[in-house]
Amino acid sequence: MTTPGSQKDFWDRLQIILSPLGGLLTAVAVASLGFIGSRALERQQSNEAKLRLYSELMTRREESEATLRKEMFQSIIGSFFDAQSSSLDSRLLKMELLAQNFHEALNLVPLYEHIQREIDRSSMSAAEKRVYSSRLGDLAREVTRKQMIILEASGRRHDWTVLFADSLLDGVASEQLEDVEAALDGIRRRFRVTLSGADTVRRELRIGLEIETPEQPGVSPNAVGRYSVDFDVGFFSTPMIDNTRLSNDQRAAIVLSDMNQYGATLSLVYFPGSRASLREKPYYEEILRKLTDTATGRP
Repeated sequence: MTTPGSQKDFWDRLQIILSPLGGLLTAVAVASLGFIGSRALERQQSNEAKLRLYSELMTRREESEATLRKEMFQSIIGSFFDAQSSSLDSRLLKMELLAQNFHEALNLVPLYEHIQREIDRSSMSAAEKRVYSSRLGDLAREVTRKQMIILEASGRRHDWTVLFADSLLDGVASEQLEDVEAALDGIRRRFRVTLSGADTVRRELRIGLEIETPEQPGVSPNAVGRYSVDFDVGFFSTPMIDNTRLSNDQRAAIVLSDMNQYGATLSLVYFPGSRASLREKPYYEEILRKLTDTATGRP
């Protein structure tokens, strides 16, 4: 038979035995937490150090690249307008360097057209003129192809193949292409393209572009409606620079990829303004709208 006194003695002895063990376990727990916290802090500091090093290396790399591009641009553009540099082949080579390295920042259409006029006015044979003109046209199409790859990755594209009617070539009638509906970043628009003229010698099309933006969430009431613009598009036009600015910091461009005396192949590309030329800066209200959307968690 167990008496209350013996039970009390049992619990007292058990408390005496477990008290040092509890202290030991507490010490082990505190040491373990300290070790784990120290390791986590070391990993965080190591990651931050790596991130700072990476950022510093990237900044130095960008500064070096910017300096190199600046010196390269000054050298090319300075010699391009040098009166002593009269060789057409030399000018075309410099044009290739400019177009391949600075097509995202410069509107090179005036230089393209200037060299084309020099080719047309030169005293060389017709065969040699065709060689130089083809070289210039191939350069322009290659630049456009590179830009289209970038724009298609984040935008929408639609292609048409058009056969020219005599009335279109004569400029007495227009031809309306199939309408295109596209959505980008939740914004739906309808595009209507009309051909009002075709110059097969200069290989240019006269384009009428109508953009309709219906009422929808995320679009300002001022941006709802139809917008029309007329322009010429040729092989020298580049979509990153030769484009139409839309609401919500978006762009639309028409690209001429092929053309002869019988017809043409052209494309519509609808893309965000972040993919436009480096010289195409967003308006302040667009920046404020994006900051507001970010703060409120809207996409």
